[in-house]
Amino acid sequence: MVSAPERGERPHARDEQETPVARRPRRFGRAIAVLTVLAVSGVGVAVTWPRADPPIASAKVEPPVPVDPNAAASPCAPEDLDLALAADRVSVTPGVPVGFTVSLRNEGDVQCLVDAPRRSLAVTVYEGEVGEPGAERAWSSADCVDEDEDEERLLLLGSGDVDVTKATWSDSRSVPGCEPDQPRLSAGEYTAQVTLADVEGVASDVVRLTYTVPEPSGSPSPSGSPSGESSEGPGKDPSASPSADPSASDGGSDDASADEPADASDDGSTKP
Repeated sequence: MVSAPERGERPHARDEQETPVARRPRRFGRAIAVLTVLAVSGVGVAVTWPRADPPIASAKVEPPVPVDPNAAASPCAPEDLDLALAADRVSVTPGVPVGFTVSLRNEGDVQCLVDAPRRSLAVTVYEGEVGEPGAERAWSSADCVDEDEDEERLLLLGSGDVDVTKATWSDSRSVPGCEPDQPRLSAGEYTAQVTLADVEGVASDVVRLTYTVPEPSGSPSPSGSPSGESSEGPGKDPSASPSADPSASDGGSDDASADEPADASDDGSTKP
């Protein structure tokens, strides 16, 4: 027969036997939690770890062919030439010539040849806007150039070299062949441009000019007074001019005769 105290102690003995079994799930749970934290930390490290830069793709091309500035010169290409025009005045009046400065520059990398005689490198003035249908050719520096006397100008331009020439417009009209007796210019707006005939597409910017003709002033009459008026003054009768007094003229003649000596006769006597 079991006493009461023994009954009371059995549950404690059972608890002592079940305690390790009950603690195993707790330890296993802690291990799972630690592994979970480590896994999450690993993912965070993998996410935040800097990635290596991708390899740079090679975009290099073949190096340019070296340029020999002393190579044999060839004709200048239109894209290598820069043509400029400047005027010493833009307000033009009769009798005052306009001076133009022409600049031809080689903007290429190598030297080149260009033929630029006066008849080819020409400044042309138009009445109106250059290129417009209503523009009228007024003057050109090539119109009066004698082809027999025009010297050849074969220019060897190095890279960056500039050729400078001058041209003068004496505010008159001209035509090819330099025929005289051209009509006078009329007041208005004019434009000027220089071109290189032997190289197509080479032209300067447009220079705009204003031609002003002064109004003529009134001319006086030959007598120095306005026409229609007498030199005596307006409203005065020309017949009212004083005349010589007959009596005065007679008296003058008597006095003159009285003063003259009497004629002497051959015998020495005098006539009364």
